[in-house]
Amino acid sequence: MTPINPSGLWKKRLGDWVINPYVGCEHGCYHCYCPAMPGVKFNNQGHKQRDWGRYLLPKVGIVEALREQLKRFTPDKARTTEWGDGWILMSFLTDCYTPTEAKLKLTQQCLKLLLEAGHKVRLQTRSALIERDFDLLVAHKDRVLVGTSLPYLDDRLARALEPRATAPSRRLKMLQRAHARGLEVYVCVAPFMPFHDRKVMDEVLREIRPFSPREIFCEVLNPKGDNIAMMREALQTKFPEEASRMQNYSAKYWAQFTWKVLSFGLKRNTRFIPWPDTQRFWKTHLTVEQTAFLDRYLPPPTAGELAIA
Repeated sequence: MTPINPSGLWKKRLGDWVINPYVGCEHGCYHCYCPAMPGVKFNNQGHKQRDWGRYLLPKVGIVEALREQLKRFTPDKARTTEWGDGWILMSFLTDCYTPTEAKLKLTQQCLKLLLEAGHKVRLQTRSALIERDFDLLVAHKDRVLVGTSLPYLDDRLARALEPRATAPSRRLKMLQRAHARGLEVYVCVAPFMPFHDRKVMDEVLREIRPFSPREIFCEVLNPKGDNIAMMREALQTKFPEEASRMQNYSAKYWAQFTWKVLSFGLKRNTRFIPWPDTQRFWKTHLTVEQTAFLDRYLPPPTAGELAIA
C-alpha cells in the first residue's frame, strides 16, 4: 500500500498529492461522482454507484504504511506544479471525516504523521467531526488549510441530497470556529445545482465573507454515472419542482450553465476560482469567447482534449 499518491487535482489548484484513509463514504451524497471514478470502482468490492453511502472500507494498515513512506517522502520531495504548490489533499474519493472516523481515527493518525513530518495538508470535508482535531491543526496552522463544501445553505435540501453529511448551517459554524482558532479556511461552492440561481450564490458568498476564506472554488453539478437519476429520485417527494428541472440537464445545458455560473461568481469575489471540467467537454456547446474564458482556469489542453470537436 502506498498511502500518498500523485494527484491530478493540481488542475483544480487543490494539491499535487492525495491520501484517502477509506474507500467509500457514509455521507451518501446523491450528487457525488466519486463512486463513478476508477479509484473507487476498482477498489470497492463490487459495490454499485447506488450503494454509495452504504459501505465503508477502512484501509487496514494505512497508518503503518504511511509511517514507512514518510521516511522517504520528505517535504522537499513533494512535487510542486503551477497551481498545486505541493499540498497533500485529505481527501478526494472519500470524506476523511466520515462518521466511522470518530471510532477508527485513521484520519487523525495519518494527519498527525503528515504534519509532524513537515508536510502541508489541505483538508476537505462535509463533517463537523474535524473540530475534534483542531488542537492538532492549530499546532501546525502555518501548513494547514481547512475547507468544506457549501453549494447552498438550505439544511432541508441538504438532508434530501446529502442525507448523512453535516448540515450546511453546522458547516458554517465549523468554519467560524476554525477561523476563530487562527486556521486558514477555504470553501467549495460545489456542486452548484442547476435549479439554483444567482441569489443562492450571493447568499453563500455573503455568509462566508467573515471567515476571510483563502480561496472560493466553484464547480457546477457534474453528471457522472447515475448521479442525476439518483438526485431526481431523492428530490421527487419533497422537492418536485427541483426534480423536474433536473430532467432536462443535458450536456448542452450543463456546458452553458458552467459558463454562466463561473463567470458570475468571478465578478462577485476576487478570491473566486472557477472549476470548469478539466477534460473540456463543454467545448462543443459554447462560443469561442466562452471557451476562451473557461480555458483560462485550466492548464494548456492535452492533444486528446484538442482533438475534441
